[in-house]
Amino acid sequence: MTSKLVVTKDNQLIQAGYTLSISEQRVILLCIAKIDSRQKIQDNHEFTISVDDLCNEIGVAKENAYRDLRNAVNSLYRRTIQLDPNESDTEMRWLYKKAFFNSEGIVTLSFSPTLLPYISELKERFTTYKLKDVAKFKSSYSLRFYEILIRWKCRNELKVDVVWLRNILQLGDKYARVSDIKKYVVIPAIKDINAFSNMEVDFEQVKKGKEITHFIFKYKVGGVIDNTAITRSYVEKHARIGESWEDATKRLTAEMKNNTSDTRRPE
Repeated sequence: MTSKLVVTKDNQLIQAGYTLSISEQRVILLCIAKIDSRQKIQDNHEFTISVDDLCNEIGVAKENAYRDLRNAVNSLYRRTIQLDPNESDTEMRWLYKKAFFNSEGIVTLSFSPTLLPYISELKERFTTYKLKDVAKFKSSYSLRFYEILIRWKCRNELKVDVVWLRNILQLGDKYARVSDIKKYVVIPAIKDINAFSNMEVDFEQVKKGKEITHFIFKYKVGGVIDNTAITRSYVEKHARIGESWEDATKRLTAEMKNNTSDTRRPE
């Protein structure tokens, strides 16, 4: 994949509650990657996506590409998003307009005006990554996990509450058992990320009694994970009063191995 396109999103959009197929996600990524996220977008701005975009930037096979593009845009037109997953009664639509040009193999679409501040005029609290690093994902959950982890890429470790994860992925009653979330959501996403992106990820689970309450993701961008790596800032933050640098590093490394280090729920 040789695409040089870059995706930039406001962090609130990354943690919003929504459900999208991998095809719908690709449409959104191609639109966002085509704009300068620092500039203002007019409410009536039309994004254009073509079969060539899908083939050249995503690597989609040309056969049936336009049919799949049409289907993705039609289903995306019906989708909603909750910017705050805790406010389930407040939703907005991704799109308010769509048009198809069959003979040219292109579609045009317009995002809802209320969504535009989360992809344009971004000056702070945003996340950026290369389109090519997520283009080959197969699981519909892979991009969500990648974006969550790349947002906190300096941490190299993130503790995620299962309830929070269920809310932002809008799983509802699907995968009622956490073991099923692990099997059908987490593991396929991590496989995708490790196989196709610039990130290496491993994960563990935290239990309260017999119940899995959290997942701990250990990851590194552009390299191999060191599960015992302790950053200087982490030691400085968690060292005890009067504790030497060497003793603090040794203690915190041991705690990390035993899954008792400070890995907070995303805020």
